[in-house]
Amino acid sequence: MVGDICFVGEPDDQGEIEIGYGMYEEFRGKGFMTEAVGRIILWAKAQPKVKSIFAATEKDNVASYSILEKNNFIHIGEIDDMMSWKIVFG
Repeated sequence: MVGDICFVGEPDDQGEIEIGYGMYEEFRGKGFMTEAVGRIILWAKAQPKVKSIFAATEKDNVASYSILEKNNFIHIGEIDDMMSWKIVFG
């Protein structure tokens, strides 16, 4: 195992679902999680109830939010030390 990725619960009433992910240190910087996030986006797009994906990252975790940027997430806000990201389908 190189890391993990998951949906945090089911889509809400607006069809938004949250993802979370993490990588083991020795596998970071190799593109594995960028590809995994891209694949989970493709899967989510094919689900009729899912309209968008939300993710949160720490402000100082450049590697984590770079993965989201590479997968076309948009920075939508900040609270304390966290940044919020979203990708909308259609």
